[in-house]
Amino acid sequence: MIGIKDYNSICEGWVNAIDGLDGHHLVAQDNHAVNSLRDHRGIRLVAVIPSATASGSDPSSISDNHSILLFVINKGWTGQTTEEELDQYAKTQEIILAIRENILESFEEGCGPFWRLDSDNISIDPEFNVFGGWNGWSMSLLF
Repeated sequence: MIGIKDYNSICEGWVNAIDGLDGHHLVAQDNHAVNSLRDHRGIRLVAVIPSATASGSDPSSISDNHSILLFVINKGWTGQTTEEELDQYAKTQEIILAIRENILESFEEGCGPFWRLDSDNISIDPEFNVFGGWNGWSMSLLF
């Protein structure tokens, strides 16, 4: 299983390397994210703590299948125009795609943290009003 401190460092690396990210939050569930985001603004990376499912019929050959869920979001506001909302989605989309590119590049080098990643197991979806009013994109990875 990927170490939680290692995963937190990976998220910090994305914040430092990708323009436009204002910080990250490592969370276990929705309520945790709502509390963590409460006093923050700007574009935030919310990384759900990775989960693992063991597979293998023999206890000596068990391996973990990992699941990761990331959100790149920005707080919506009352009176937001259609153009402002589109700009919000465009900015967060650019960042989620940069994170995906970073993950794929590290995988190609053979030394990335997301071993056994198959690009077919990456899914990106738009998000509206998550965690108490945030909009943007989510990305799930299975490896």
